Amino acid sequence: MTFFITFPSIFLLSLAVLSILPTTPASAASTLYAGQSLNPGQSLTQGNYSFIMQQDCNLVLYDKNRAVWSTETSGRASGCVLRLQINGNLIIYSGVRVIWQSNSSGFVGIYYLILQTDRNVVIYDFFHDAIWSTGTEVPSADSVDDKAAPFAVAKEKVVEIDNVLEG
Repeated sequence: MTFFITFPSIFLLSLAVLSILPTTPASAASTLYAGQSLNPGQSLTQGNYSFIMQQDCNLVLYDKNRAVWSTETSGRASGCVLRLQINGNLIIYSGVRVIWQSNSSGFVGIYYLILQTDRNVVIYDFFHDAIWSTGTEVPSADSVDDKAAPFAVAKEKVVEIDNVLEG
């Protein structure tokens, strides 16, 4: 059976998958999905690397205990929350005020941010194309395809939804 995928169907599938992905704050994982957030003190981890939304509103990537990248937003506000929007933009909020953003917004869809095994933090879109990164990658002998793993669950759900739409 042959069928064509159009932009409206991709959009509808994206919204359907987004509705089944977790929306709770992420912590002690390496992936943040669109709609999820990191509250003050929460982090993503991958081996010796940590991507932390600090209490002082600074978002920092650590390699062991050494900061290698940050948003340089320390002390600009209080009670900051990092949120990956459903349009792919990564934003630090203090209440409703934007403190910092990645300027990576696109269409509403499926996006995820991953702290990879090469230390780089990357936002990927539905097609696994990188739309933003910290640019902090280091060469690794154990290099793996980090970007494919987080979508394993989402892909299963897309197939389920696709089967429902066909049936």
